[in-house]
Amino acid sequence: ERQSREAQRKLEEYVWGGRQPSERLRAVGGNAHGLARLDRDLVDAIAQAEPDRQRAIACWAARRACTLAGIADLDWVAPALAAAERGEELPPLFGDHDQVWQRLRSDPRAPRGTVPSLAPGGPPNMSQRHMAVPVLFALTEADPLRAALDALWAGAATFGRDDWPVLTREVWEVFPLSRTPR
Repeated sequence: ERQSREAQRKLEEYVWGGRQPSERLRAVGGNAHGLARLDRDLVDAIAQAEPDRQRAIACWAARRACTLAGIADLDWVAPALAAAERGEELPPLFGDHDQVWQRLRSDPRAPRGTVPSLAPGGPPNMSQRHMAVPVLFALTEADPLRAALDALWAGAATFGRDDWPVLTREVWEVFPLSRTPR
């Protein structure tokens, strides 16, 4: 039983980027553990931030990813980003993920660039615009912590395997967050 508990503890530490998550992180769901494997200190700092700061990080990450992917100024994306930044609900389109994906596929103005996949062993390249859309879904999350972590995870995927550290470094620069000693 002790060996089983130890194996479970080690597995959880691996999944969560090297150390045990707080109960809040365990409960948040979404892509928190994926982001933790990229920058565990950032995940912990965001978890300790006030909800308003978490929501601001989600909005910032969404705008940054959509801008990078070249979709921020599209007439159906721009209102969603603006609404989120004002603390308002996103337009009704964003209540139906299938409609959003269809809109993306059918919009000839959306750039067609690719980025290297974050997934080890996954496809070598992914559509950057498709990687960016989940940041918009993150903005619909009621929990500001989950919104921030999911938006940053999708943002990292939008930057791709080689450039995701640019995004996490920018978060540290733009938002004064406390680093917790290990």
